[in-house]
Amino acid sequence: MKINSPEFWKQRIDESINDLRLAVYHTSPEDWNETNKAHQKIIKEIVSGRVLDAGCAYGRVSEWVDDQTGYTDYTGVDISPDFIDLAKRLYPERKFLVGDLKDLPFGDKEFDWAVCVSIKAMVIRELGKKEWLKIKKELLRVAKKVLILEYSYKDKHEIITD
Repeated sequence: MKINSPEFWKQRIDESINDLRLAVYHTSPEDWNETNKAHQKIIKEIVSGRVLDAGCAYGRVSEWVDDQTGYTDYTGVDISPDFIDLAKRLYPERKFLVGDLKDLPFGDKEFDWAVCVSIKAMVIRELGKKEWLKIKKELLRVAKKVLILEYSYKDKHEIITD
């Protein structure tokens, strides 16, 4: 199974139901906490306005978007219906929907930011650079800026604009 199939993520969720972090990243609790703290700091310092969480999994990034932007300003999208169901249960005040990052159901520049946590490296590694370039093009269509955060680079980020 490939990472762009809902079945892949359903299996990961089923295997990690008692510790959801393992569904998205296999690491120690200490590393998970350190990484989340670093990513949260970057998001809080940089991201504002209308935010698209691309590949949102179970929606944990929704906690990091300041309330001052308003709940309606956050939208999470993921290819996995199972992740979206979890996100809706965990964060009922936020908006989540199932979608393919290569074909998003949004208008041009509808968002100020698209945030991707551990999407770029995984897509390139598992599906190839061409697939990442399709996703990147679509994210730049729907958002003015794209913030890339990877688990392996806790304190670094990449901002992509047109």
